[in-house]
Amino acid sequence: MKASAMSFLRPSSFVALATATFLLAPSSEAQSTPPDDTVLGTVEVDGSGRGLPPLPKLGFEPVLSSGSSDFQSRLVMRRDFELSGQFDVLAVDKAPDTTVARDAPIKRDAWKAAGAEYVVRSFADEKNGRVTIIAEGFFLSGPARTDGKADLRMTTEAPIADVRMATHRLVDQVLGGLTGRPGGFASRLTYTAKLGKWRRAFVVDSDGFEVHPESPADALVISPTFGNKNQLYYALSTNYSPFRIAYGPEGKPFPLPFQGNALGIAFSPERDKIALTVMRDGKSFFYLGDGSGLKEKPAGAQANHPTFGPLGKLAYVGGAPTQRVYVDDKPMSPGGFNAAAPTFCDAPQGLFVLYSVGIRGGDDIVASDAKGGGLRRLTQRKGSNTYPACSPDGRLVAFFATQGKEGPGLYLMPFDRPWLAKRIANEVGESLQWAKIIPEK
Repeated sequence: MKASAMSFLRPSSFVALATATFLLAPSSEAQSTPPDDTVLGTVEVDGSGRGLPPLPKLGFEPVLSSGSSDFQSRLVMRRDFELSGQFDVLAVDKAPDTTVARDAPIKRDAWKAAGAEYVVRSFADEKNGRVTIIAEGFFLSGPARTDGKADLRMTTEAPIADVRMATHRLVDQVLGGLTGRPGGFASRLTYTAKLGKWRRAFVVDSDGFEVHPESPADALVISPTFGNKNQLYYALSTNYSPFRIAYGPEGKPFPLPFQGNALGIAFSPERDKIALTVMRDGKSFFYLGDGSGLKEKPAGAQANHPTFGPLGKLAYVGGAPTQRVYVDDKPMSPGGFNAAAPTFCDAPQGLFVLYSVGIRGGDDIVASDAKGGGLRRLTQRKGSNTYPACSPDGRLVAFFATQGKEGPGLYLMPFDRPWLAKRIANEVGESLQWAKIIPEK
C-alpha cells in the first residue's frame, strides 16, 4: 500500500488506527535458564591490555572573560572536550596563569612542564544580538610558529540565544582540526520517561543540559526519533487508544494510509528515508518509504525498534519467545540471549551494531560487526545498561544505567575506551536515540 509522494515529509491528515491497544513487553524478559554470558567477553577496567596509547593531554588557557556568552561558551567547550574521550583535559589549576589576555602569547614551556601537548583557548563577543565565538589551538609537540599565532583558528557566529549549540558546532570543528575527524556534539538525544500517570518524550543536548519534554503531557509516548527539519516524531496513545505516529510538542497527527498500532519509527541519518513497525491482527508489518510513498514489507514475529545505518542498512529486533537483532533481515545477535534496541555506530574503527542483551542480574551493551562477528562487551556492571545510542561521529555511546559508577542516569562512554564512561544526567529512561542537528537551508 502506497501513500502519496513525499507524504511522510508533509504531515496533514491522519488515517484512524485500529481500536485494540497492543501492550509492549520488555525485550530483556527474564528467562528460566539464563544463557552463559562468558561468550560476551569482559570489559577491561583501564584498557592496559589493549595496547592503547595514553590520551594526549590538553590544557585550556584561562582567558579573561568578556561577558555572559563568553563565559557560557567556554564552559560548554571545556565540558565537550572532557566528554569527547579524545583528550585527557588538565585540571584548571594546572594552567600556568589564572587569567590572561586573549591576544597574549601562550607560555609554551610552562604548559609543557604541566604536561600539556595541546592548548586550546576561546573567547566570544556579543554585538547586535549575535555572538561570535573564536577557538584557537596550539600544538606543543613541534616548534612554535614564528608569528606567535595559533596553529589552528576557527570561528562561528549565531544568535546569542543559540550560544550553546553554536559552541557545540565549533567544538566539532576544532576536534576535526586536532584529530582529523570532526566531533558529534552539535546534536541532541531523545528518550521517553514516565512523568506522572503518562510517559513523555524528552530532548536533551549532547552534554546532558537543556532537558525538556517535547510531547503532550496527557498521553503515552514511545519510540521518539528526529525527523524532517529536526522535528521530534514518536508513537502516541491517548486514553489508551491505538498508537499512532505524531510529532512536535503538541502531538500533531502524522498521516498513515493503514490501520494498526504504529509502535516503531525511524528516519535515516539524512532524513530521506523512513521505517515503521506496525502491529495489526496480532501480526507485525514493516512500512518503508523514501519519498515515493510507503511500501509494505514482510516482518517476523514481534518486529520492532527499526534503525537505519549507512548505505541503507536496516536493523530491528524480532522473534518469539526470545528476541534477536536482525540486520537486513538476517539474525546477527547471539542465539539464546534476549536482545534489544539495536543502533549502528560508524566508528573510526569501522561499522558496528550496538545493542543490549539480557544477562543474569540485568542487561549489558555489546557491539559486533553487521554480521555478528567480533562480539565485544561495552558494559559489565550490576543492574541494567540499556538503549545504546551512538554519536554522529561514531566515537561516543550514550546509554542508561541503573547502577552506574556515578549512580543511576544517562551516561556517555568513548567507544574505544568504555571504562571512561561519565554520567551526564540523572534521568533513566527508554528508547534513547542520538541524532545530529541538520542546519535548515
